[in-house]
Amino acid sequence: GPVRALAVSPDGKRLVSASFDTTAITWSLTSGVAEKVMRFHEGAASAVVFLPDGRVATSGEDARIAIWRTGDDKPVTILQGHTAPVVSLAVSPDGKMLASASWDNTARLWPLGGGTPRVLEGHQQNVNGIAFTPNGRSVVTVGYDLTLRIWPLADGGSPTIITLPTPLNSVVVAPDGGIITAGATGKVYFLSAAGEIKGEVEAAAVPIIALALSGDGKLVAASSVRGAVAIIEHDSRMLARTLVGPGLPARSVAFLPDDGTLLTGGTDRLIRRWNAT
Repeated sequence: GPVRALAVSPDGKRLVSASFDTTAITWSLTSGVAEKVMRFHEGAASAVVFLPDGRVATSGEDARIAIWRTGDDKPVTILQGHTAPVVSLAVSPDGKMLASASWDNTARLWPLGGGTPRVLEGHQQNVNGIAFTPNGRSVVTVGYDLTLRIWPLADGGSPTIITLPTPLNSVVVAPDGGIITAGATGKVYFLSAAGEIKGEVEAAAVPIIALALSGDGKLVAASSVRGAVAIIEHDSRMLARTLVGPGLPARSVAFLPDDGTLLTGGTDRLIRRWNAT
């Protein structure tokens, strides 16, 4: 089925993809061969992320999050609490916490060492994206209710809420703390760490589905429902080039650690490797 999510290991040697066909697959990026097919979710697999110890977390349409050790046939841990598809996952910079965004209008923070998750409530519609800030002090969520929310983690206080002129599908945070988000209008919005809008780039004439940021923070990739991927220079906020795909939605995008190679997952069930520069 369509490739819904991609995650690259920190060393750039492995890739995990999640698909509408309910599976997640671990790939070798050196050989291009599938190493392991992980079958657990009842419905589409929606999000994937590598944990610092090499394990992988997957989530799906079944509202569950599964944590896998390399090569295992079954997850070692199952996290349950959401009541709708879990569509985005993120790991805190210290590796101690997993964050999840769900279509049940909530996000959750799961201690990876065990314990009760913290529920982040306030969005009025689907929460589509989640990301930690580089200092680990906040988590950022975006939703279909037009809002971006910056949640402080230390004191459990109320979030800073920024309303944008579009339903939002994805969010990434730059190494300097700047926030980047995009959604239905095809525009990519750039905000400061405090949530002040700094600028916008018209990346496509159709909705943006997914965003990725190169590890050095210099390039933003924005994939659209027509398969094209806009490459934006982060500092200048200029559209550098557009990678033209087959015309089908590019549902997922991820940079390799070399900061110049891009992977996209498509509705045509393929994963493509691009030179983003």
